[in-house]
Amino acid sequence: MPPPDRVPLDVKLAAWVEEARADPVKLRARQVTEILLHAVGLSPTLQASLVLKGGTLMSLAFGSPRTTKDVDFTATADPDDLPDHLRDDLDRALRRAAAELGYLDLLCRVQAVKYQPRRDGFEACQAPALQVTIGSALRGTGEEARLERGAAPQVLGIDISFKEPLFDARELRLDELAVSLRAYSHAEVIAEKLRALLQQPLRNRGRRQDVYDIAHLLEHNEDVALPAMVHAIVVEKCRARGFEPTRALIDDPAVAERASRDWATLADELPRGTLPAFGERFSLVRAFYHSLPWPEAGESN
Repeated sequence: MPPPDRVPLDVKLAAWVEEARADPVKLRARQVTEILLHAVGLSPTLQASLVLKGGTLMSLAFGSPRTTKDVDFTATADPDDLPDHLRDDLDRALRRAAAELGYLDLLCRVQAVKYQPRRDGFEACQAPALQVTIGSALRGTGEEARLERGAAPQVLGIDISFKEPLFDARELRLDELAVSLRAYSHAEVIAEKLRALLQQPLRNRGRRQDVYDIAHLLEHNEDVALPAMVHAIVVEKCRARGFEPTRALIDDPAVAERASRDWATLADELPRGTLPAFGERFSLVRAFYHSLPWPEAGESN
C-alpha cells in the first residue's frame, strides 16, 4: 500500500455538480467545471502540465463549504511552452469531454487567454500566470452566437500559475469515465497557503481565505506526519519567493492584520450564518505553524 499522502483521492464529481441543481447559475458553473476537469484528465498534454489547487479542490475533494468562482491550477510546464498551444489543446479536450459526459447541448470554448503581468517578458517574470476564460452556451439558443463571437454571457475563470514549486501532488480520480488528473495534497495546500500568509506584508496583499482554508484542513486531517511534511514544503516555497521562514514570522502583527481585512466578506462564500470568528481561526493556524519542527536557535532549516 502506498503511504497515506500518495493514496489516490476519489471524488464524486457528478454528485458535486448535482448539489447546485436549485441554482441555475451555480449549476452551469459546476457543469462547465466538470467538463473542464474531465478535459484536463482526457488530454495527455494538459494532464501532464496542470495540477489542480485552490477553492475548487477545497470544495470538491476536501469538503470545504466555501464556494469560489474560478478554477486554479499550477503549471509544471515552462511558461514559454504551454501558452502557445493551450487554447487549441483545451478547446479540443472540452469538446471531447462534453460529449463523453453526455452534455451534447452544452457548448464550451476558450474565450480569452490573458498574460499576467504582461506578455512581453512573460517567461522572465518571477511568478507569471495566465488568466483563461471559458464561455458556455446552450446549442440552438442566442447564447451560441455570442459564444462564437467570443462574448459568451456565462464564463468560467481559470487561473494558471507558473514557476510555483510543487512537492506533493496526488492523483485525483473522477468518478465518471475512469478519468484522473493531478491535484495538491493536504500538505501542499497548507504549505502554499502558509507561504502566501507570511508573504502578505512583502506583497502588500491580504489573504483572508487562506486562514479559513488552512483551519478547515487542520480540523479534517489526522495525519501525524503532516507537521513535518508541511514544514519541509513551506521552507522551500518561501525560499523560492526570496525570503526565509522562521517560527516567529507568523507573529508579525501585519500578518494577522492583513489576513483579517475583509474577513466579513467570506460570508458571501459560505452557507448563511456559518462564518466563524477570525481570531479563533487564526489562533488555530498560528498554533499549528508554531508546532512545526522548527530548528532550535543557532540552527538552520
